[in-house]
Amino acid sequence: METNPHRTGCSDPVKKAVPISMDHVLLALRETEEERDVRLRSLFNFFDAANAGYLDYAQIEAGLSALQIPAEYIYASGLLKVCDANEDGRVDYQEFRRYMDDKELDLYRIFQAIDVEHNGCILPEELWDALVKAGGIAGAASRTATAPLDRLKVVLQVQTTHAHLVPAIKKIWKEGGFLGFFRGNGLNVVKVAPESAIKFYSYELLKNVIADFKGGEKDNIGPAERLFAGGMAGAVAQTAIYPLDLVKTRLQICEGGNAPKLGTLTKNIWIQEGPRAFYKGLVPSLLGIIPYAGIDLAAYETLKDMSKAYILHDSEPGPLVQLGCGTVSAAFGASCVYPLQVIRTRMQAQHSNSSAAYKGMSDVFWRTLQNEGYRGFYKGLFPNLLKVVPSASITYLVYEAMKKSLDL
Repeated sequence: METNPHRTGCSDPVKKAVPISMDHVLLALRETEEERDVRLRSLFNFFDAANAGYLDYAQIEAGLSALQIPAEYIYASGLLKVCDANEDGRVDYQEFRRYMDDKELDLYRIFQAIDVEHNGCILPEELWDALVKAGGIAGAASRTATAPLDRLKVVLQVQTTHAHLVPAIKKIWKEGGFLGFFRGNGLNVVKVAPESAIKFYSYELLKNVIADFKGGEKDNIGPAERLFAGGMAGAVAQTAIYPLDLVKTRLQICEGGNAPKLGTLTKNIWIQEGPRAFYKGLVPSLLGIIPYAGIDLAAYETLKDMSKAYILHDSEPGPLVQLGCGTVSAAFGASCVYPLQVIRTRMQAQHSNSSAAYKGMSDVFWRTLQNEGYRGFYKGLFPNLLKVVPSASITYLVYEAMKKSLDL
């Protein structure tokens, strides 16, 4: 068999899916059970600087401080809570050992899940696949769950007359039944994986470019640079998959029970309107990316700081407070850039060869303002908030949980 020189030194005790045991961990670590016990005992003694035979909150906090782990991550209370099985406020060696056993087994299971070739090494492409597939599955599930709200939002956005929620729901049901609410969701799911992959790759590439420009490491760039890199990565990803988004919008606004086939619809747009039609509305779409990210993040951090100062009196916010802050910040951010979404959707929906076609972004703005007033820019906002807010709130909750409760 041909061997890969980059895999030299890799060894894996598990060649196929079998129950993971501590023997596998020991083989992967190239340790005997006695050597592992010495290593864990040494780590326990590092925290037990007073040689008390147990660890309490103060000892754990002092040990983490010696490891230069920032105090704001409050690992000490989390570690004590997880390790202290009998809840006596102390962690003896056996409790510490059980905790380390569980964590090393969990890490090995994660390693096995990513190391699909089971050669004992995680290759860059395996890590990439794991990240993209995980994001793709989660994205597909969330988009499918919120598909009815997405179609309802688009239907309301393109209405230039009075737009009301209940009549729009009844119309969708009458024309397509239950499945009518999921029209266009297939394209939404298809674009999840490439969008995530492009965004991830662009983000890492831009961080490297910024770090090279500043003469430092990419992990040391500041929040402003990360926000810029994230916004630009989102713009690149959205530009790449934008034609799919336009076709999805056209599918969602088709009236009648029988929607045109995807291939037929795409061919008609190409022949009748030309290739540029697939990028109608791209400018307002891109204009909303960075402001939304900035407003959402800034609002979340501000609300969290206010809750710490005025409600929690300098203690760390719990999950409910984080969820509340995420809900308000997501709603505020989505509402601020929503007029750009309406303009984008209306540009996507209109055929270029129509006599009443919009001439550009400014034409959409002035005609909407003149004929519908300021309220016209917020049609479909309610279903959009129902779709965006839970997703963004949960994202912040998971983000905080990962950042502060990693259990080492």
